[in-house]
Amino acid sequence: MSTYNSVTPTALGASRPAAQPAISKPVTNALPQGLTRFVEVCHEKAAAQRFDSKATAQMQLQLKILIEKANNQGVLWENDWLSQELPVFNSAASLELVGKLAKPSFNIKKKLLKRGSSFDSQDDEDELISSSKKKARAARFERELKSESPRPISANDEVLVGDRNKAVKGTCQTLEKSYLRLTSEPDPSKVRPQHILQRALTFILDKYKNGGKYTYVCDQLKSIRQDLRVQLLENPFTVRVYETHGRIALANKDLGEFNQCQSVLKNLYQMSNLNESVNKTEFLSYRILYHILTKNYDSISLIKLKLTPQEKQDPLIVQALQILKAHISNNYHDLFKLYSKTKGTTRDLFKCFIDGERIKALAVICTAYKVLSLEFLLREFNFDNELDCMTFIKDKQIEKFVELRGGDNVVYLNTNNARGTILGLLNSNRRLDIKGQI
Repeated sequence: MSTYNSVTPTALGASRPAAQPAISKPVTNALPQGLTRFVEVCHEKAAAQRFDSKATAQMQLQLKILIEKANNQGVLWENDWLSQELPVFNSAASLELVGKLAKPSFNIKKKLLKRGSSFDSQDDEDELISSSKKKARAARFERELKSESPRPISANDEVLVGDRNKAVKGTCQTLEKSYLRLTSEPDPSKVRPQHILQRALTFILDKYKNGGKYTYVCDQLKSIRQDLRVQLLENPFTVRVYETHGRIALANKDLGEFNQCQSVLKNLYQMSNLNESVNKTEFLSYRILYHILTKNYDSISLIKLKLTPQEKQDPLIVQALQILKAHISNNYHDLFKLYSKTKGTTRDLFKCFIDGERIKALAVICTAYKVLSLEFLLREFNFDNELDCMTFIKDKQIEKFVELRGGDNVVYLNTNNARGTILGLLNSNRRLDIKGQI
């Protein structure tokens, strides 16, 4: 609709004022001593832990990201580099700057605080709140950072017990086997070799196509994945298993299981014997959409930087980047049009966050309209049908604002009265906490 953007408040669409340049440091060719030492320590740790070329490259990439962040934010000299950690060494660490070095005047502020200085009290409180927010943000990004930099699948602490480099040779002939987390050395008699796993996968997929419950199918697929891991099998069949489970997980809105599958697939696709996997770009597009869902824009930027010219031309990648552009620019009209054009697994993943985008759009529309016909909502928000639209209204508990008006019995949403509820939904639409699974 040509008038859609005209109802968007200017403040929401206006560009942000240009950032003021940071106060420059004295011109010098030297780097901060703390940063230099931090880089040296990282290389020493890598040598001590005998990093291979892949792990070393991962470490260097994380160093580059942190240094660029500090430089862009103008805190290259202020960041406490000696307290900084990399996720490659500590999975609990976040790829965020730890903050500024403690200032000498901090103790003086504490003394003034005791004397009742309201100004310094407020400054300290703001500093603590800012620090708390940084820590909370780092914790929220922790899982996505792990997903973005997964360890080799043969080095998963939750799955492999004992010698991680020693492959088990399975002898089990059973097709069906429930998943059980390993707490000891895997028993070869309970591990299925690849030819049995191939038959098991076909058997499970047939059951799923004939109406088998997802809980059962997921359990069986996790068991297959576990048998692959303990045997250190990393081949096209392994890729097929993870791709299959990833698609089925999304079809059932199981984001945790999908996240685990796409994390391992990212690692598998980097292997020389699997680099040309036919579905590589398909799952790369899913990763972009998943990061939109989790608001992990740093990871999306890294993906975009690494895209090859061929990948940039792939229809699924093009579509995912168009969705990203519409999402970031808050162009809901284009976003919902793109949603209507998606299909298959892309649509399954899009469905996981489309309602949140509809709430954001509705919050904007509420500032311009007092009432809105449900026919307009159905068309503009690209609901699948009237039932889908009414389900959305009921799920968001705004059905009490639906009214029947006029002699033509047109159904309206009283957006003027619903505005408070919708803004409340917008504020409570917090970032998802995706729990990782095997």
